[in-house]
Amino acid sequence: MTFDPMRQAIVLVGGNKAGDKRWYEKNIAIAETRFAEHLISLEENE
Repeated sequence: MTFDPMRQAIVLVGGNKAGDKRWYEKNIAIAETRFAEHLISLEENE
């Protein structure tokens, strides 16, 4: 979860971490990409 520049909370990724040692490695990259896409969409809609 993070907050965008408009102070809106955003859930970027979720899942079950149990038994997956690489969960953070995989999903942090996904979350970063989604957040970047969200910021671009905010700029386009201004």
